[in-house]
Amino acid sequence: MARSRWVAPPPPDPDTLRNPPPFKPFPLLQLRAGKVKKCGPFESAISKVPLIGPIEITKDGIKSDEHAYAGHISPDKALLHYCTAHYEEWKKEIPASEPLFKPGGFGENLFNTEVNEKTLCIGDRIAIGDVIVEISEPRAPCAKLNHRFEVKDMAKRTQTLFRTGWLYRIIKPGIVQAGDMLRLLERPYPDWTVARVMYYLFVDTKNAEMMKQIVALDPLGFDIKDRFKGRLASGSLEDQNRRLYGGDGQKMDLWNEYKIVEKRRETSKVTAFVLEAVDDITEPSVVEPGGHVRLKLGGKLVRAYSVVGGTSNCFELGISLDPNSRGGSRYLQEVAKVGDILTVGRITTSFPLVKDAEQHIIISAGIGITAFTAALDFLRNTGQNFHLHYAHAGELPFASRIDALGTSATIYNKSLGQRLDMNSIMFNAKGGSHIYTCGPQRLTDDVVATAQSHGFPQSSVHLEQFTVTTSGDPFTVELRESKKTIEVGATQTLLDALKAVGMDIDSSCEVGNCGTCKVDVCHGRVDHKGTGLLESERGEGMLSCVSRGIGKIVLDL
Repeated sequence: MARSRWVAPPPPDPDTLRNPPPFKPFPLLQLRAGKVKKCGPFESAISKVPLIGPIEITKDGIKSDEHAYAGHISPDKALLHYCTAHYEEWKKEIPASEPLFKPGGFGENLFNTEVNEKTLCIGDRIAIGDVIVEISEPRAPCAKLNHRFEVKDMAKRTQTLFRTGWLYRIIKPGIVQAGDMLRLLERPYPDWTVARVMYYLFVDTKNAEMMKQIVALDPLGFDIKDRFKGRLASGSLEDQNRRLYGGDGQKMDLWNEYKIVEKRRETSKVTAFVLEAVDDITEPSVVEPGGHVRLKLGGKLVRAYSVVGGTSNCFELGISLDPNSRGGSRYLQEVAKVGDILTVGRITTSFPLVKDAEQHIIISAGIGITAFTAALDFLRNTGQNFHLHYAHAGELPFASRIDALGTSATIYNKSLGQRLDMNSIMFNAKGGSHIYTCGPQRLTDDVVATAQSHGFPQSSVHLEQFTVTTSGDPFTVELRESKKTIEVGATQTLLDALKAVGMDIDSSCEVGNCGTCKVDVCHGRVDHKGTGLLESERGEGMLSCVSRGIGKIVLDL
């Protein structure tokens, strides 16, 4: 289990978690239910959607609300309630995941700001319209929350801070809808708030006298009651690591914390950053050719950058200050400093080399060189046949790396009138060559056109682009949950089309880098663009800002 940088605050005095005043009636804002789908390595129905109109509440809860885990199917766990005031605290404490902290995020069926774990008690009977529910137990958070919020210890934080939510059993089934009032009918156990039970469940876990009192609470759910009984019988605490962090292959490692250990100027516009993992990675891997990472830079700001070189424990980036920066490069160049901690995604390979190429011809300009530095190191160290053609405007970034290539590199200084001669490059390339390019659009267009004129097949030309073309053939989108059908025009993005019909879709970079705008695909073929999704995620999702459907697709919205 990886260490956590998070330090828990001192726990409250449990005597302060007793006898809360009765709450005043307040309206039900919304009911939510969900279908089972992928959540990291898990199957889960934690992603829930709002329900419209009168909704039937049975002894088992909401009929359309699915459960992936059999242990969650219980009369004691019919409905989950969460206090949305917690979301504002989470945003302050974990700004890197801010876009994910919004009502419904914890998989709750209902939410409000008026009550929380410290103001409600086990056994409270509450009327929701004509339905009557009873508080049965606190939610016992699990590793799915780590993946849901992209924080490796989110489940641990949730229980330590008493922000788990609470569960209801249904005393009187019936019909409810938004606007129905929640009213406290009776409170038989005012000494035992949900938070006080959690104190002895998660903090003071060896207090036998308190555990005996808790076990004697008739309304307490069997799941939690059995945990206390087990502790009393064995005299020891059950292993919580699997619940909190997951078993083999279930730990949240898509995002990790890295410290900026070096920041240096390469040119007047390009700055190099060396990032080192805060928690040492047990088996670090070498950065492969074409590797890139995503960085969370606060709020909804997520950006992807090519990795210059290094390992998953310590690697280097090269960032050019974009005059039209929407926050990423400007933040890193002007705000970020040595010692800062950044949340960084797993290094993935988006622009690999072709293994069986007779020769590798690499053509680049400006900051585009960062897409190839790791590849060039690999090619030189393995003795392969390659040549770099690189154009710059008078300043050479990562000069020592390029100088080490010797005669395998040709450098063009545009300030001295030196220009890439694309015809000459293609004429001298061997027939089995593969051509790679990264740079301004004019450069990539020139490479593609010249390669085609010299007879190179399209499969031999590989492009890494700064921007993504989002136009294409029109397509139809069916929204499974909302029962809507929308048409996406040739020059319209799916993201824009969804927002036009009132869908609340988060987005950030809007060029396919960050993954914030991912939507779940139920059926249909997708023309995937951008680097914001792992290959394993493309089977069930797409980036709504850049990717396009083919013909007709069905989304889980």
